[in-house]
Amino acid sequence: MKIVIAVSTYNRPTITRFCLDNLSAMRSDDVRLVVYDDASDAYDKRELLEYADEVIRFERNGGIERSRARAFRDFTYRFTDYDLLYLTDNDTLHDGKFIEVLQQTFAAQDTSEVKLPMSVYNTRWHNYDANIVMETESMLVLKTMPGVSQCYNREMAQTITDFLNMNPEMETVYGWDYHWPEVLKRHFIVTKTSYVEHFARDKNEGGMHCVLEANGGSFDETFERDRALNPTEALQTIRPLILQELQ
Repeated sequence: MKIVIAVSTYNRPTITRFCLDNLSAMRSDDVRLVVYDDASDAYDKRELLEYADEVIRFERNGGIERSRARAFRDFTYRFTDYDLLYLTDNDTLHDGKFIEVLQQTFAAQDTSEVKLPMSVYNTRWHNYDANIVMETESMLVLKTMPGVSQCYNREMAQTITDFLNMNPEMETVYGWDYHWPEVLKRHFIVTKTSYVEHFARDKNEGGMHCVLEANGGSFDETFERDRALNPTEALQTIRPLILQELQ
């Protein structure tokens, strides 16, 4: 299965460099890396092109919803020879095995009447009783998942694109990552092993997930907020090295 990795970027240059360097190493004939940059002033398109197959750079900052909508439309109308669309942000690091896990899990759904979107990020913020629909030894089925790790096949992406074309106002509504998947009327498959670490901020730059620090919490608490549950050994090894660079 061929996959498009769509990364949304906006400033945060230190973690962005780590994120894109990490994902760039996974590019191949079957894996295309596309960066959707929301008018960053911390770096330019030329710098981003050092890592990606393609960079879509907006002239004005418009928020994550616009970036995601463009990714869905590009996948639907332009990247027609690809099978999967994987969405992530510029504050993540991925284990090199995550693409294989996505491909194998979607392939295993081929005989299923209803196929489910997927995430490879196991987080305590979504792994709570009311959000868990089903659980196996290696997988969870959850009602919602964060946008830093979501994967859709072509049929799912087409449904969401059609929804956005008919409801363009939803491209500016906060919470795209639960509003848009709702139109599928399906839950998410989530791996219990997390193949993603989420750092949520940069050295001197916060973001929407830095609420603890904004309310007087410590720098470490901000990182702990979105820390992955059960990360792979590779992610466990690299996490302290990234934190050292960010602090």
